[in-house]
Amino acid sequence: MKAYRKEIFKSRFQEHYPRLCCIACGYVSDKEDAEDIVQELFISVWNKGLDEMEEKEFAAYMTTAVKNSCISFLRKRKDDVVSIEDYHQPASCLTDDEEDADGKSPEEVLESVLAVLPPRCRDIFLMAKLQGMKYREIAESLNLSEKTIENQMTKAIKMLREYVATYGVALTAVVVIILSMIVNCE
Repeated sequence: MKAYRKEIFKSRFQEHYPRLCCIACGYVSDKEDAEDIVQELFISVWNKGLDEMEEKEFAAYMTTAVKNSCISFLRKRKDDVVSIEDYHQPASCLTDDEEDADGKSPEEVLESVLAVLPPRCRDIFLMAKLQGMKYREIAESLNLSEKTIENQMTKAIKMLREYVATYGVALTAVVVIILSMIVNCE
């Protein structure tokens, strides 16, 4: 039974570690600190036996736990003074091999990812996520039903997830950081 648990834990670690490090890096802006936070989280999960959760529940738990761990980490550091010149953008957490091969900025990468959405779907997505409009407000402004807005948002999020899943680690890392800032996907 213990060997089986180790295999499941190892599999989950390999699957979730890169994504969780990207999320953590988006908060703490330092790759090594992000990795430490995620590694400590996995140790805690193992010690508490939380790795035996169902996969969906585990993924949601780990995403929330890494965010909370990062916030705690940042609270402990709040007395540190950091000048604006020392501030690192979240994308700087990527290693040289992970940087976008085309040398695109994160904003350009996000723009190309959003370009996969159909025009109406993209407009609705941007109105909801960047402008913070409620579905009802979007529906009224575009003279559509709220259900249509909801369907378009579901379609947008699904298409963005599929796009990110199709491409390599570098693009995924950049897009995850950017989208985690604007989209609350689970």
